[in-house]
Formats: sequence, structure tokens, C-alpha cells
Amino acid sequence: MDGYDASTYGDRFADVYDDWYGDVTDADACTARLAALAAAREVGPILELGVGSGRLAIPLAARDLEVHGLDASTAMLDRLRAKPGADRVTTAHGDMADPPPGPWAVVFVAFNTFFNLASEDAQRRCLAAVAASLRDDGCFVVEAFVPADEGPATEGSVTPRRIAADEVVLSVSQHDRRQQTISGSHVHLTEAGTRLRPWHLRYASPRQLDDMAAVAGLVLQERWADWDGTPFDDAATVHVSVYGRSNVHPVHIGVATTR
Repeated sequence: MDGYDASTYGDRFADVYDDWYGDVTDADACTARLAALAAAREVGPILELGVGSGRLAIPLAARDLEVHGLDASTAMLDRLRAKPGADRVTTAHGDMADPPPGPWAVVFVAFNTFFNLASEDAQRRCLAAVAASLRDDGCFVVEAFVPADEGPATEGSVTPRRIAADEVVLSVSQHDRRQQTISGSHVHLTEAGTRLRPWHLRYASPRQLDDMAAVAGLVLQERWADWDGTPFDDAATVHVSVYGRSNVHPVHIGVATTR
């Protein structure tokens, strides 16, 4: 997408993100699962990639865990720092394709945010950097959607997302299955004017993600259909995948399945 970079999404969505997406991930189940993963590794520093407004990092830090958050958007980080409890989260401004070195007990990226890395190269760079930054017993946790197998090579859509007396939001998107990309923008219309809120995803299937992780030196340890640990199967539309360094004996808190 022309004119789109690592900070664009956060900068354009920061003022509405909590209202529009505050409930997209079960924060209680997510933080409980991440705390359990950290406890299985005798606790240690946790890094969230794409920390955004702190929707997960702040309640995670409230569990008396050392939590760090990385984001490319200063607008998002400003939102986080203004919230109660934000002083318990150490934040850094930067591209999640190049995360800080750690060593980390747990690195995680929630709700499709890994796919905000706009190219396969950026995703591979991120995986390699995470693998190098983990403690020997550390893990990398990814929550993402499972792409549909069928559909036209390319398709576009315009759909209403929100309609109110003084506000209309239209979602305009273009899906290219050959490139595995979805580019779009929420066209936000109010009496004060129009604002464009663009987004871009480069998605991968769980198996493709496993393959990229393997090249980076990471191996799948566990996979669930949600943060509650529901078994992953062919009907799952979301996966929560836990990767560890491939040269280290894995630390398990559940049973892995692949797809």
C-alpha cells in the first residue's frame, strides 16, 4: 500500500482503538495463559510486540510480572502511558520486525498483529530476531486467524462497519490471495469531516508460519484454538501457537497439534 509504513496503523487508529477493538481478545484468558507460560519458565521478562494502547500489557503487568511493550506508533504509546497502571509497563518505540534483544522469557504478539508486518521478509526478520532474543527456555506466542482455503484470486469489498446518527464508518478492502495480502481502509465520516484509517495485512497459514519459524530456529511446542486452551482442529478459525528455540528441550503446559 503506497504511503503505508510500520507506524501508519497505530497513528491512524490510536484515538478509536479501545472503543472499536477493546474486546477483540479475551484479555483475562490471554493474560492468564501468558502468566502460566511465564511461570513454567520460573518467571522472567515478557515482551509484547505491537503493544498498542496497553489493552493486554497493563493487566498482565498487574499480575506482578515484568512486562515490556514495543510499538512503532508514538500515538499508541501515548495512549498507553496515559492509562492507570501504565507505569508498570516498560515501553519502547520501534518496529516489531527488529525487537529489542532481551533475553526474554516470553515474547508474544496478539490478535493478528504479527500480520501487520507487511511482507514475508519482515516476518522472517522478526522471527529470527525473536529466536535470538529468547532465553534458552523462552517461548514466542502468536495469536492469529486461520486463512480460508478457498476463494477468488482477488476480490474487493465495501461494507458498512458502523452507522449512527452523526457517524458512518465504511470498510473498503482488497484481498489478493496469491500475495496473501489484504489492504483496506476504514472511511470514517462524521459531521466534522472525513478521516481515513488504513490497514494492511500479509497473512500466513499456521503451517506456513511453522515453516518460517523453523528457518529462524523456532519449533512449535503447543497450539490451541483460543487462549483458554481449546484443542486446535480443522474447524478452528484462530490459533494460539507457542514456539520455543529448536535447540532446547521444550517446556509444555498443554498438547500441540498442527495444521
